[in-house]
Amino acid sequence: MLMGNKIYNCAEYLRLSKEDLGKNDESSSIQSQRLIIEAFAKHNNLKIACEYVDDGYSGGNFDRPAFTRMIEDIESGKINCVITKDLSRLGREIYKTGNYIEEYFLEHDVRYIAINDSYDSNIGDSMLGIRLGVNDLYLRDISKKVRSSFRVKQEKGEYIGSFPCYGYVKDPEDKHKLIIDPEASKIVKYIYQLFLEGLGVTRICRKLTDEKIPIPIVYKKEPRGLAVTENDGYGIWKNSTVRNILKSQMYIGNMVQHTHEKISYNQKKLKHIKENDFIIVENTHEAIISKEDFEKVQEMLKQKSHTPKERNFDRYLLSGMMFCGKCGHTLGVSERKTKSKPSQYTHCNHYLRKGVQSGCTPNRLNYHLLEKDIINFLNEIGEEFIKHYDIRNLVEDSVYVYNRDIEEMQKELNQIDNNIQKKINVISNLYNDKLEGVISDLVYKSLSGNHEKELEQLKIKKQEIENKLKIFSDKSKEKEFTKCREAVEKFMKLKTPSRSTIKNLISRIVVYDNGESKEVKVFFKFKELTNIASKLI
Repeated sequence: MLMGNKIYNCAEYLRLSKEDLGKNDESSSIQSQRLIIEAFAKHNNLKIACEYVDDGYSGGNFDRPAFTRMIEDIESGKINCVITKDLSRLGREIYKTGNYIEEYFLEHDVRYIAINDSYDSNIGDSMLGIRLGVNDLYLRDISKKVRSSFRVKQEKGEYIGSFPCYGYVKDPEDKHKLIIDPEASKIVKYIYQLFLEGLGVTRICRKLTDEKIPIPIVYKKEPRGLAVTENDGYGIWKNSTVRNILKSQMYIGNMVQHTHEKISYNQKKLKHIKENDFIIVENTHEAIISKEDFEKVQEMLKQKSHTPKERNFDRYLLSGMMFCGKCGHTLGVSERKTKSKPSQYTHCNHYLRKGVQSGCTPNRLNYHLLEKDIINFLNEIGEEFIKHYDIRNLVEDSVYVYNRDIEEMQKELNQIDNNIQKKINVISNLYNDKLEGVISDLVYKSLSGNHEKELEQLKIKKQEIENKLKIFSDKSKEKEFTKCREAVEKFMKLKTPSRSTIKNLISRIVVYDNGESKEVKVFFKFKELTNIASKLI
């Protein structure tokens, strides 16, 4: 349609959610929406350039395939007008829907029309906020009802998930019941058998990976599994996957649900629920593992808990700061007992979990020697820092012209920017008045001359404040220097350095495994220490 000098290429956007499907409301159907929009377009001489349909997608978020495609077409310039049956078809969540209507569409010069709500962005509507608020309340209400309905089903022991846990499938005759998957259940039994025979979780993962047993998301053909390419597409078994299988009551016939819940009614993000708040209904389906074997496994898991490793974390001064130079994962410390005394070596945690499938190396390095070298290096740097920098002289030499609060100066700068823009607008309007003959050249020169002088004064004032802000920036650098000095002095005062004092100085230690040789790089938290280190090396 040609309106003024503008040609509109319209998008016909149609959306129907799962909740709408259950209302038996003919006016909400995709076909009905299409008829309403096409009739409106024909009556108003609007040309529909493309149709976008999201069937079965909630209005609570904008993660919808057709909507995303429409936005891409807007960005490319293909679409400059969007038409929906009403505001709720665009979206029901108040903030993001309002953002698209009042910001995104306007910024991209896109006209938006909601037919049944009589909204046209070319005209505007003071009631828009109220209409969006009503749609948002509807969304909240639907969300509560859906959650309530789900909870009732969960408490009855009915399965409501999309993908059953590994080892089970949905009963073809009743999607809320689970039956045993003959193939996957063999692997579940195999995992329990290996663990009861004494294999640890890590070794079980390696064994399953080496035997090319598909990981659960690959076996169940979940969308995420389609992107798996590791281990010839079979995937790499993770400790968390095997541990969850060993701990799940699902395998003794108990239905375990409500382990996660949405953070908000309008978000897909989930948060973990405390185990005490899980909804567990006993004996809802056939068990794969006997209760006796399950209890034995739980007892063995307690005995193999990670408590000792957690203690070791504080035991090593460099724990949490060491990283593998090849894969970027953290380095842990392994202890090997010998006849004389135990020895400690670094290891790549990624390699430890996945072995050769990780594409990395063990990255073994004598931890005791590494720690000793790092402490000696830090002592050298600390001595050089104290020798070359005297913080008292630095402070005495620092002269600050202004001592105002930086936030107040920023506010003043923003106000000046606004005033500058106003002056520019006034001068521009005066020029237009001169061109249209509203004012004479003489009046224009007189008025604009005064405003131009004021504009120049504002620009000078702006430059002065920006100079002051730079001084404050220099002062903040001095504060950073003071932090560095305090961290160095705290480290140097201790005869035996602590892990916390080292962390105050070092951000990370990267160990590169070059085959026969190792290269260690230390990254500091302060620029001054980095400069000193580069001179010492």
